[in-house]
Amino acid sequence: MTALSSYSTGTVSVGAGGTTVTGVGTIWNDGSAKPGDILQIGNFQSVISDVTDGTHLVIPPWGGGAQAGVAYKIWQVSPQRFAGAEAMATVNKLVAAFNTTGFFVFVSSIAIVPDPSLGDDGQYALQPTTGKMWVKTGGAWVYLGIFKAFQLTGAWSGATAYEVGDVVTLSGSSYVCVLDHTNHTPPNTTYWQLLASKGDTGATGAVPYGTPAAWVTGHSYVAGPPADLVTHVNGSLYQCLASHTSGTFPADLAAGKWLLIVHGATNGTSVTSLAIGTGSKAFVTQIDLFYKVGARIRATSAANPSNWMEGVVTAYSQDASGATLTINIDKTNGSGTFADWNFNIVGQPGAVSYPIGSIIDSAYAEYTASTSITAIIPTDDTVPQSDEGAEILAASITPKSTTNKLRVRFSGECAPTNADNIIAALFLNSETAARAARYCTQPAGFGNLIMVEHEFVPGATTTQTVHVRVGAAVGPIRFNGNASGRLFGGVNRTTLVIEEIVA
Repeated sequence: MTALSSYSTGTVSVGAGGTTVTGVGTIWNDGSAKPGDILQIGNFQSVISDVTDGTHLVIPPWGGGAQAGVAYKIWQVSPQRFAGAEAMATVNKLVAAFNTTGFFVFVSSIAIVPDPSLGDDGQYALQPTTGKMWVKTGGAWVYLGIFKAFQLTGAWSGATAYEVGDVVTLSGSSYVCVLDHTNHTPPNTTYWQLLASKGDTGATGAVPYGTPAAWVTGHSYVAGPPADLVTHVNGSLYQCLASHTSGTFPADLAAGKWLLIVHGATNGTSVTSLAIGTGSKAFVTQIDLFYKVGARIRATSAANPSNWMEGVVTAYSQDASGATLTINIDKTNGSGTFADWNFNIVGQPGAVSYPIGSIIDSAYAEYTASTSITAIIPTDDTVPQSDEGAEILAASITPKSTTNKLRVRFSGECAPTNADNIIAALFLNSETAARAARYCTQPAGFGNLIMVEHEFVPGATTTQTVHVRVGAAVGPIRFNGNASGRLFGGVNRTTLVIEEIVA
C-alpha cells in the first residue's frame, strides 16, 4: 500500500496559541504545502488553512505549546491535491460571476434589440458597435440610449460616412451624428443634433487710436479712446497717455504724457561744438534716439564727412530740456572743431591678424650732416655709456603688442682724420648702458661703412626710443663723406630704422 506523501525541509517556529507558522529553509509556495494539508510537530497536528508564502503558513490556534526551530512534517492530504478539486473551485467562481446582477449581455452588430430570452431583471445589454444600451426590467429590455464617446471629425463633408457620435462643424456651429448616414447636410434633425451654435455678431468696439499727426505746441491732446497719436523726432510715433495742452515735447514726455510706441529713424544730429579727439565727448541731441549704452557710434561732420570721430556710447540721458549722448571716442579721422554732427551706428573694428615674422610698423631717422666729431668712446672691454661719444640719431616707435620684437638697424659711412677706431653704440630710452655696439679700424682719410643691428622684446606697449651715439678712439671722425668733407651733395646719409615684428 502506498504511504502518504509528506514534506519536512527546514525547521519551523510557532507560539503557544499562535496562528502563524514561520519556516527557515522552507519552500512552501511551490505546492509543497496547500490549504487542507496537516502540519505535525512532535505529537501535535493542525490543519493548514492558508499558505502565505514560501516561509509562512496560517493555522488555527496552535495547541502544542511554543516551538522554536524544530523539525516538522506536512502531510500532503489536502482535497486540492485530488483531480478536479481546483477546477471545480474555478467553475464555482465563474458561475458566481455569471449570476452577478447587471452582468452585460452583448448584442450583435446585426441585431436591432437584445434577445428577449436572455438576461434577468437588472441586467444590462450593450451593443459595442453603436454604444446602445438596454436594461431588463419586468422581463423586457428597456432602451436607455447611446453611451459612446464623441468622435471629433472636423468640418462636415458630403463624402464622409458618419456614424453615431461623430461630431462635425459647419458655418460656425457643431453637430453630433444620431443616425449612421452619408451626405445628409446639418442641421437635418433626422441625422444630426445641434451641439453648439454660432453666436450673434457683437457690437463694434471703440476705436482705440486716432489718426497720427505731427505734434504741435499749444494743442489739446486727449487720452481717448480714441487716443491721439503724434509723430515727433525722426518720425517716431507716440500715444497720448494723459489728456493735456501741449507745451514743449521733451517736458511733456518727461511728465509721462506720451508713450513711444514706434521708433522712427535711429540717426540723430547735434550742433554741439567739439574738437576731433579721443576721450569722452558729450553731444546735445534729440530725445528718444535708439542708442543704447554699448553701441558704437560715429559722429561725422556734415560739411566734410572725412572729419569724424567714433567710439562706444557710455550714456544716453533725456529730461524735460532734451537729451545728451556721451561717447568714449577711441578712433578719429581729420582734425578741427565742428558743430554739424551726424550720428550713425558703426561696427566694432575687428582685430588685425598678421603671420609671425610680419613687419607691422616701422620708424626711420637720418643724419645728413658731415661735421667733424671729436667725441671719444673707449675701445676697451667696457660697455659704452650714455655720457661717451656724441648722439647723432634718435627714433621712436610704439609697439602694438607686448610680445612683438623690435629690430634696430643703424648704418653710416664714416672716415677718420687719422688711422683710428670708429665706434657706434645703441641706447634704449634713458638707459645709461648701451644695448649694442660695433667698431671698425680705418686708415686715415678713407671712409668705411659701419653697421649695428639689435633685436629685443620691449614687453610693453609704451613708446620706445633708440639713440645712436658715435665716437672714435682718438678722433676726429666725419660721417657722410671722407676726412676732407661731404660727398655726393648730401644724398649720402646715415640712417636708423626700427621695425616691429610679429612674434
